[in-house]
Amino acid sequence: MPSPSDPARVSGRSPFLAYWVGRALLYRVKGSFSRVRWSGDFPPLRPGQGIILYANHPSWWDPALFSVIQQHFMPNRPGFGPIDAQAVKNYPLLRKAGFLPLDGSSLRSVRQLLDASSLILKTGGAFWVTAQGAFTDARARPIRLQPGLAHIIRRNPEALVVPVALDYAFGTENRPDIAIRFGTPVQYQAQTIQALTADLTLHLEQTCDALAEQVIGKQDEAFKPLMDGRTGMGGPYSLIQRLVALLHKRRHEPSHARR
Repeated sequence: MPSPSDPARVSGRSPFLAYWVGRALLYRVKGSFSRVRWSGDFPPLRPGQGIILYANHPSWWDPALFSVIQQHFMPNRPGFGPIDAQAVKNYPLLRKAGFLPLDGSSLRSVRQLLDASSLILKTGGAFWVTAQGAFTDARARPIRLQPGLAHIIRRNPEALVVPVALDYAFGTENRPDIAIRFGTPVQYQAQTIQALTADLTLHLEQTCDALAEQVIGKQDEAFKPLMDGRTGMGGPYSLIQRLVALLHKRRHEPSHARR
C-alpha cells in the first residue's frame, strides 16, 4: 500500500494520468453544456484535512462534474471517488485517475473501499460520493441515502463533510445549464449509522431544495460563474449569425439571451 506521505498516489492513483483525465473531462463538460454556475460557500480547509463531498445523483455526468469542481476549488488536493467496478474493468485508466472500483454485492469490495477512503482522508485528500447509490431525479423527494457514507464518516470523524446539490436544466440555449450548490459543512462526532444517515439526508435535502428554488425561480443573482460552455445553434445558422454581425460591424454574440 502506498505511503501516507504521498497522498496523490494512494490506491494506485497516477498524478500524471489524473491530470490529463481531468482535463479531458473538463473539456467534455465545456462542450456539452452552456455554462456551469454555483451558489452557497465552498468551505475553507486546514492543511492536511480530509474532505467528504456527498451529492445527489441526477445524471451520468455527475463524476465528470466532480472533476470540474475539484480542479476549480481544490487543484492541489488529490480527489477520489467510488465508481461501478464494471466501469473500471471497461476503462482501466479511471482507476489511475482516482476512481475506485466498487461492487456493492461484494463484502470484500466494500471493505476495500472503506479502507481506501480512510487512507485518502487521513492524508488530506478529497472523497466524492453520489450517496443515493442510483440515478435519481433531482426533484424526487424524499431523498434516500445508502448507509455506506455514514460508515465512511464514522471511521473518519476529523474529515469535513459537505453536502453538494447538482441540477441540470435547459434554459435559453440549446445546451443545458449546470447548477451547483454547496451546503453547510459539518464535522460529525460519534453517532449511530442510522442517526448519521438521517442527519446527512436532512442536510442534503435542504441543500437540494435551496438549489431547486434558485433554478426554478431563475435567481441568476444567487449564482457565481464557474465555467462558460458552448452557446448558440452552431452549423449553418451560426455562420449566418457571424456574417450578419460582420456586415453590421458588431461583435458576434452566439447566445440567445444576454446574461
